[in-house]
Amino acid sequence: MAGCAGGTPGATKTVTVTETVTHTPFQSSDETSSTVPTTTPPAGPATTITSDGTYLVGQDIAPGTYRSAGSVRPGQDCYWKRLASLNTSDIIDNNGSTGPQVVEILPSDKAFYTTRCQPWTRAG
Repeated sequence: MAGCAGGTPGATKTVTVTETVTHTPFQSSDETSSTVPTTTPPAGPATTITSDGTYLVGQDIAPGTYRSAGSVRPGQDCYWKRLASLNTSDIIDNNGSTGPQVVEILPSDKAFYTTRCQPWTRAG
């Protein structure tokens, strides 16, 4: 009669172990406690802007005062604008210069647009 796996009764099988995993069970001195998985809280809005684009205030970037060293392209302005909506023509304030730039992005701003600027870093 064949064994459970359909093999020959009394046959020897060879098993090779390639990795051993040790598992330490949870131990608690309080029988009513339970384990709660630890998760990394989601990252908040960024405080550095490293590339051209339109960023949602409060979601993509945090409000605050940001500084840039200026243009990344000789002879072209570092240009930015604070926006009241996602319409890039809905400008609250804007500026362009080859030199250093400072802008205060308010919590009430909808978005911030930047192009040709060195990285922006929140100063406060």
